[in-house]
Amino acid sequence: MNKPRELWIDAAKGFSIIFVVMGHSGDAAANHYLSWFRMPLFFILSGLVFKPVEPGRYLPWAMKRTRGLMTPYFAYGLLIAAVLLLFTLNIKGFAENIARLLYGGMTLTGPYGVFWFITCLLFTQLLFGYIIRYSRRTQILLIVSAYLLSHLISLTALRTFNIPWNADVSLLAVTYYAIGFYGKTLIPALLRRYWALLVLLPLSGLVLLLERQGIIQYTLNMKYKEYDALVLDLAVPLIISLTICAVVYRLTKLVPLDWMGALGRNSIAIMYLHLPLNYGLKYLLGVNYGLMPFTLVGVAVPLFAAIWARRSPVLSRLYLGQAAAAVQP
Repeated sequence: MNKPRELWIDAAKGFSIIFVVMGHSGDAAANHYLSWFRMPLFFILSGLVFKPVEPGRYLPWAMKRTRGLMTPYFAYGLLIAAVLLLFTLNIKGFAENIARLLYGGMTLTGPYGVFWFITCLLFTQLLFGYIIRYSRRTQILLIVSAYLLSHLISLTALRTFNIPWNADVSLLAVTYYAIGFYGKTLIPALLRRYWALLVLLPLSGLVLLLERQGIIQYTLNMKYKEYDALVLDLAVPLIISLTICAVVYRLTKLVPLDWMGALGRNSIAIMYLHLPLNYGLKYLLGVNYGLMPFTLVGVAVPLFAAIWARRSPVLSRLYLGQAAAAVQP
């Protein structure tokens, strides 16, 4: 029998997906600061719940992971392409959208802007699932090498080379994923300490202050391989991610956060739908309506759609994939 997921993990994922939606609202300040940690936090949380796979079962496990993540990828992608075709009657545009969906990576823009994350997550899981077969020393060596290689790519002309499905970004993502996995015991133990917030909150505040004062200049954009600060790309996302986890952990002990846990468990629908829904609404209204309306639409509507889809085994399998299986006892 699988051990049930802890509420704070799903709640933290719920906050994370809200931060993702906010970052795509067009608010420059929100996007700048939220980009420091929103994607690394997702990878850290995914690593926390990762279960090692035996080498002899790697191939069937990899196929299952691929099917679970890529089925919704193509289901949502084809749905968006079909809706666009219905409104524009542009056959050429429909074909181009399908081609972009197949190639992935940095070609995915507009309503497909976040699709890169799913393929990057898949490659990250497959890479880490393979690495985990080796001794701990070798694992660390491989992950450090991947982290260094990712920064080398970011500093060269390879940064603008569009690798299919953003596979090369997994070289960076696997470090955040590994932090979550290796921290399965340490991170929860840290969060249970009351002094954790007293340390983490000032550290996060210090990072923000240093950036605002111009002492450090920091940006992080995983999709477009904008990560050229070798130390800060590890320190800043980790500090802020742990701070958010500590805040969420404390909140779960003080107030009911089951609704936020449900949000986290349905984050796949929000990830895929918040951009096309808001783009469509902006087109119909003819206005840019700002951060809060964008976030509300981008979170609430996909959440209700996911809850409705769970009633149908077919829709659940197509549009929720592994997300549906993850909450089963």
